[in-house]
Amino acid sequence: MRSSLISSIRRPGFRVRPLLVFWHRWFGLFAALWLALMAITGSAVVYYEELDSWLNPDLRQVEVITPALPPETWLGAAKAEYPDRFIRFVDLPDAPDKSVRIAMPYVEEGKGDEIEVYVDPYTAKVLGYRAHDVMSLQPRYLMNFLYGLHLDLHLGDAMFWFLGLVAFLWIFDHLVSLVLSFPVLRKWLASFRVRWRSGGHKMTFDLHRAGGLWFFPVTLMFAVSAVYFNWYTFFVSSVNAVSPVTQRAIFTLPTRETPDFGPPVSFADALAEAGAVEGRPGIDMASYNPWKGVYELRAYDPRDIDNYGRRMIVVDGESGSVLSDRHSAEGSAGDVFIAWQYPLHSGKAFGGVGRAIIFVSGIALFMLCVTGILIWWRKFKARAKRRKTLRTLSV
Repeated sequence: MRSSLISSIRRPGFRVRPLLVFWHRWFGLFAALWLALMAITGSAVVYYEELDSWLNPDLRQVEVITPALPPETWLGAAKAEYPDRFIRFVDLPDAPDKSVRIAMPYVEEGKGDEIEVYVDPYTAKVLGYRAHDVMSLQPRYLMNFLYGLHLDLHLGDAMFWFLGLVAFLWIFDHLVSLVLSFPVLRKWLASFRVRWRSGGHKMTFDLHRAGGLWFFPVTLMFAVSAVYFNWYTFFVSSVNAVSPVTQRAIFTLPTRETPDFGPPVSFADALAEAGAVEGRPGIDMASYNPWKGVYELRAYDPRDIDNYGRRMIVVDGESGSVLSDRHSAEGSAGDVFIAWQYPLHSGKAFGGVGRAIIFVSGIALFMLCVTGILIWWRKFKARAKRRKTLRTLSV
């Protein structure tokens, strides 16, 4: 009687595990290529600024000559060089020896691609430009090319949706892989070890299982934050259902019938206005939205989670008045959860150590994809050999 009861309790476990193995095997094959690409490009993008500056010192590096010229001078130099374009975005230097990066699309829609213009803030000399979405491995475009690969493989909105699906399923696969990694709970510690001396399949299997466990918290964070990046509306709506999420002020403003490419308030005026608000924050970057007719400036603040300015200041392009001044990490638990997604994904939430962890984790994720395919291939060959043997015996 007792034996029968134990058997009936255990039997469902024997039925569930093969299903979990089946899921993990085939999801791994489905997702391996995409995750491997995201992993290897993500590791490179962690050090985007450093690598791009090293590859393009003529655009990114300047000689420090204090004091720097006022913004209207170097913004005016960029506008004079490209009069048929408007200034959409300005990235102020993160260090004294860095240039100003200015994004400039054409005023006339569909005329051509947006370019990045680099200006020396001390001399107002236009150092050069480059198109943003050039698919090239040349040093001038390499880092932007890798960044685009990491975002959507340069394939646009459809790939954003697809990668969001992969990330969403990957969250579930993390739970499946965690169950499969501990077949015998009393020997749980063995799952974290790699039998290096065994070589061959045993070492490959251990690298896959132990590597997955060691990097489990980071790769799970990758999966969750990837859903945030690719399925933003769905992600925010889901979080909002649990804890209220405050919309960015610029999204709440009405859209104009026609865009305004020449507002009375200039970029320089908006920078000065934002810098004059309470606390006199330093400005990290600024953008102008012609369909809203407003500037959105990101200012540094003690509450920042990473090295980007997370205090969002919205300035009206007609009156110059400050319409909103809010830090992205203040408010509800949902607001804070949303605010942490990029700093965690990039590793910048924990400075240099955090970025190094993300870099290594990207390499580890690539290794997990490769070892997973190797494990599948070995089992596939074994099954094919077994089927061939059975066919031979049946004859």
